Amino acid sequence: MPVNNRSDAILSSLAALKRGAPGVRGAALITPDGLVIAAYPPGWDEDIHDPTGGEHVGATAAVLAGQAERILARLEQGQLEQVLMEGERGTLAVLPATSDAALALLIDKDAKLGLTLSAARQAAARIRAILDQTA
Repeated sequence: MPVNNRSDAILSSLAALKRGAPGVRGAALITPDGLVIAAYPPGWDEDIHDPTGGEHVGATAAVLAGQAERILARLEQGQLEQVLMEGERGTLAVLPATSDAALALLIDKDAKLGLTLSAARQAAARIRAILDQTA
């Protein structure tokens, strides 16, 4: 699949996640070092000064996932499946999509977390399939 089509397919998957889980404020596909590969909604990752924007969420999620992977390895608990960090205003969730990309979500406090995480796992699986396709 050509790169442009993959980019469109990834953005379409992120948009479908947002439609299927309205409590998601934003979703980003990130690298292990926190670079944003794709983000939804459009423009969510543009303002680097917005602490709830995609750039900050991506960077923070990468640190969180990296620490979680090290802790799970140390405790011999297997591969990371998801990380959730809940605060009084919302939740940060990180789910691996591939070995070198993860899905990071900023979720509203009043969202139905189970339904949101189910939709996120489906989106991560779709993104994995998109990225696994050969050119």
